[in-house]
Amino acid sequence: MQAGHLHSPASSPETPEPDASDNGIPAVSPRIPGGEVREEALRKSEDRLRATIEAALDCIIGIDEQGRVVEFNPAAEATFGYRKREALGRTLADLIIPERLREAHAAGMHRYLETGERHYLGRRVEMTAMRSDGSEFPVELAIEVAEGPEGRIFIGYLRDITERRRSVEDRIRLESQLRQAQKMEAIGQLTGGIAHDFNNMLTSIMGYLTMARERTEHYGDARLAKYLDRAERSGQRARDLIAQMLTFSRGQRGEPRALQLGPHLAEAMRLLTSILPSRVEIRSEFARKIPCVQLDPLHVEQVLMNLCINARDAMEGKGTLTLALQPVHGGACVCASCHQPVKGAFVELAVGDTGPGIAPEVLDRIFEPFFSTKEVGKGSGMGLAVVHGIVHEYGGHILVDTAPGLGATVRVWFPAWFPDTPDADGPDSGPDSHDATAAPAGLHGRVLLAEDEASVREFMQDLLGSWGLAVVSAENGVEACERFAADPTGFDLVVLDQTMPRMTGLEAAAQLLKHRPDAPVILYTGHSEHLTQERIRGAGIRAQARKPLDVPAFRALVEELLPARQTR
Repeated sequence: MQAGHLHSPASSPETPEPDASDNGIPAVSPRIPGGEVREEALRKSEDRLRATIEAALDCIIGIDEQGRVVEFNPAAEATFGYRKREALGRTLADLIIPERLREAHAAGMHRYLETGERHYLGRRVEMTAMRSDGSEFPVELAIEVAEGPEGRIFIGYLRDITERRRSVEDRIRLESQLRQAQKMEAIGQLTGGIAHDFNNMLTSIMGYLTMARERTEHYGDARLAKYLDRAERSGQRARDLIAQMLTFSRGQRGEPRALQLGPHLAEAMRLLTSILPSRVEIRSEFARKIPCVQLDPLHVEQVLMNLCINARDAMEGKGTLTLALQPVHGGACVCASCHQPVKGAFVELAVGDTGPGIAPEVLDRIFEPFFSTKEVGKGSGMGLAVVHGIVHEYGGHILVDTAPGLGATVRVWFPAWFPDTPDADGPDSGPDSHDATAAPAGLHGRVLLAEDEASVREFMQDLLGSWGLAVVSAENGVEACERFAADPTGFDLVVLDQTMPRMTGLEAAAQLLKHRPDAPVILYTGHSEHLTQERIRGAGIRAQARKPLDVPAFRALVEELLPARQTR
């Protein structure tokens, strides 16, 4: 056999034919073990990548250069409401982008493809997306670009941030509520403290004016009497202003009882004609069935009058004032003055006007004491502050509807009260009136007086002494207790100031009554926060008086508590 007749490697059936394209290097057959390993590794890598995409909590959406969806993972299905088969092939703009934003999306895509400008790529941005039902929601989006066999692929990672936004909004709202509560509390404490000090001064000023006016009757000096009357009227206006300050600071508690607001407001409307100009038209809109509320009738009138005067001034004496009364239920609303959410059943008292409305920049300040947009001298700025104090004292809230040029409506919400048995709105009962013009009888007895303010203490000594009473004074509650303990039966009456250092009047009364439970005690104060009639009666105190003193009423109270033999 000639060597030339042997089969060459090129003609061997087990050797692959050379490929001209690879310069004679034989191609690797898929059946060769090395190729199978690489394919298996590639398949496992793809499976891992697919599992990762499908298990991701964030939405992963891929689109091609034409904006068509090529990837849509299960998180995207759950978030947007589309099945993957529904999403693939559709343009992203039509699928999840609100119509008003599609033009900007198309412009951004075109700009990147033309210039390579990466405005949104590689960053986390917040935007608005759209679900299959058309509802919109906020998302956080990050976009990257990957090169694929068919061109560039844009991969978007989206996360629904609705809850995060809600948490931020809740935190901001709670911080606003806290700031508002702290501000109003600080203003209330400051106002209450100022009012307390002014009450002490007014007690002696007005008391001495009353005593001086009584003496002018003996001299017949008409001009001096006129001067004293004018001074007393000014003092009364100052007293009323202080009462408003105390109401704002919740230092002046009322005596709530069950009321039907309808009859009270109907009666009050007749009184409004005296404070409203003839060019102001009054309209009323009262619902037929209105629940009861637990309020002091005087406080209701005070709220109504302050709101109506405020509306009158806003309209500059011409327009329509509307009073409305209806049951309401709080839901997704927030109080305009305390910024707390309002929930529950309420009775709404609304006062609306046709004035210019309330400017947004002053809306958050209208309930602050002494804040006013009126000209100097045309308002104290206490009207809405008083409304705030009264309404919140009873657990109520205030809402304000206003728009520039469309007037304003202040809606006061008082908690509805549903009694087991109807027992509401009986005739008003108030303290017995005393005839200030009757000649006072002379008094006799020994009084223990505790007052820390020197000017008030001196006035009270002069006042009680002018009635014929012997006065033993103490500068604080501790000293008063010591004097009383030394001679418990030697005093016919005890008069205690509530706000004193070391020991309050209430605490002093408790100590005194241990020595003599039947001792008549009068507690007087100008700042009675948290001092209810129940606490006073529970402490064994017979009566309460307020600063500045109404001298004739205080005299009648003293006469009532003194034993019968002590008046002559």
